Amino acid sequence: MELKRKLSTSELFKTLRAWRDEQARIGGVESYRVLNNACLEAIAERMPETKEALTEIKGIKEAKYRQYGKSIIAMVKAAGVSSSEEPESEAVPLESSNEPLSVGQFLDSVNVELSGLAARIHGEVSSVDVRERVVYFTLKDAKDEGTLNCLMFRYQYDVSGVTIAVGDEVIIEGVPEIYKPNGRFSFRAGVIELAGEGALKKAYDALKKKFEEEGLFSVERKRILPPLVERIALITSSDGAAIGDFTMNVGSSGLKVDFYPTAVEGKKAVFDIIQALKHFQKSPIKYDCLVIIRGGGSLESLQAFNNEALVREVSRMPMPVLAGIGHEKDVTLAALVADVMVSTPTAAARSIGTPWEEARVFVSHSATLLIQSGMQMLEEKKNLVAESSRALEAHFENLLTSVSRLEQAFREKLQIFPYLFSVLRGKLDESKKELIASLSEALKESRDRLGAVEASLRQYDPERLLALGYSLVRSGSQVLRSAREVSVGDRLNIQFGDGGVESEVIRKT
Repeated sequence: MELKRKLSTSELFKTLRAWRDEQARIGGVESYRVLNNACLEAIAERMPETKEALTEIKGIKEAKYRQYGKSIIAMVKAAGVSSSEEPESEAVPLESSNEPLSVGQFLDSVNVELSGLAARIHGEVSSVDVRERVVYFTLKDAKDEGTLNCLMFRYQYDVSGVTIAVGDEVIIEGVPEIYKPNGRFSFRAGVIELAGEGALKKAYDALKKKFEEEGLFSVERKRILPPLVERIALITSSDGAAIGDFTMNVGSSGLKVDFYPTAVEGKKAVFDIIQALKHFQKSPIKYDCLVIIRGGGSLESLQAFNNEALVREVSRMPMPVLAGIGHEKDVTLAALVADVMVSTPTAAARSIGTPWEEARVFVSHSATLLIQSGMQMLEEKKNLVAESSRALEAHFENLLTSVSRLEQAFREKLQIFPYLFSVLRGKLDESKKELIASLSEALKESRDRLGAVEASLRQYDPERLLALGYSLVRSGSQVLRSAREVSVGDRLNIQFGDGGVESEVIRKT
């Protein structure tokens, strides 16, 4: 039972999110403005089946309950019915009060009821008024002459890529509502598309010609996929066969695939796919390529991929784009503007997986060749070593012969060494005697010269003169040689042979 409840919770959350996104498209607002993911998760977990239980959830106040409450409770009750049970028939009583409603309250209540009447309508355009923020138009029924006033927000109209004119047959999706300021009943469309293969083909051809003239399909702007794609951004439906075909054929090379699930059927898928493209544009360096895939179908079912806004968004992708949309006969404008176009999701997967398979085969083949080349090289080196060994042996034999000859010559020289040493010793003894004699004579000559120098020095020694009665007179460090060098009052130092005195000049004579 626990496993069954978890699966039910997961499926309910998925249903609630799809419903929420559809309400956002119809209302022309971001999805979180309807209900955020945390609120949807709480609803899926608690599965409230009454107003009181639903309004206890954060994000569901009275205004939200009036607008979406009954639809949410209906989905919760439907999700709570197992396959073995039959849903009980239970009428939802309308709230009643004795107090009268104001006009605004009544119109709010009516619009809440009308919000549950979302419809897909086919009709002929009988009038068009395109304004800055809103497009007003009227549809008529050719059979019973019924007419329906419609409006569509301008940005949704622009994204749809359809320019309607009086007489065009179109299909719109949206909800009816009453505009409170003037009480006018109208149908607020969130999606608009041309009806009929002829009209779609005409629009397709016109847009294709426009893109060709702009150069969006030119070969020059095409980028190639990396040789081995590892990181993939994937856009497709989580329910279709395309995702299964892709994952089955892409191979098991450990690729990293970030999957962004979107609707891929009809014009209403445009908003989903553009949102996915903008999501992946935020992380351009994170992916090697973007892959967009879906199975084949009619021109009507492939409208989203022939939408101008979507095609231009694909052309602006910062990473290479691989498109596998439809079958070989289905060529969408989004595929034509992609960098690489293949015919099917399976072909897209093989475009990525085949290089990896070829790389594996190449590596395996290279490994075999490497082993064979290694063995061959080893054998060649073995032969080279053997030849080198034989050459070295021959060289060493020659070397040994030369060494033997040198050894013999050395031994012969050693035999005459004693005689040579004896002759050399005699020469050294004679040289010693001659050296001693030369040194003795040089020493005597040096002594004689020193004696003569000493006698000369003694003759000119100042102390000798002082000893004979002379004196040496200084004024400071200067030796005085004349009385003219002295002035009265100068202090003089007089040096005698046995000492000195300090004196002062009193008078010059």
